[in-house]
Amino acid sequence: MILLYTALLFVLAVACFLVKRRAAALERKYTRAAVEAEHLAKQTPFKEGNSSRYDPCQYAKRQYQLGLLVQKRDRVEARYTLWQERSDRLERLRKRLRAWKGKVLPYTFGILDVALVLTAIDYFGAGQYLNARALYQAVSAWFVR
Repeated sequence: MILLYTALLFVLAVACFLVKRRAAALERKYTRAAVEAEHLAKQTPFKEGNSSRYDPCQYAKRQYQLGLLVQKRDRVEARYTLWQERSDRLERLRKRLRAWKGKVLPYTFGILDVALVLTAIDYFGAGQYLNARALYQAVSAWFVR
């Protein structure tokens, strides 16, 4: 029981850690992109000389750059929300598995543990040394003398 249950919890904890790190990295990237887009949006447009008219080329260039930044921010936001949802789902699964301690599932894994150990013993050819009859004869031989 302990072997498979602990292995499952360990693998889940590692996966949860990696997914959380990915979500955190994407959050930082999203924050940078959002601040950059906000900064560009708040900049005042360029004016020609003393007139009150905006330079149309500079204004168009600024709008194009702002559009690119907003697209980048939206792509990063979509990836961030996807990875954050995955992180939350894995965390909930991990908490549910930890709550099953002492219930049916670990005991089911215990049955699988015993089956795995017996299969490994048989596969590696140690069955002739690690069986109940050989153990009984070895122990009884010590006490018969």
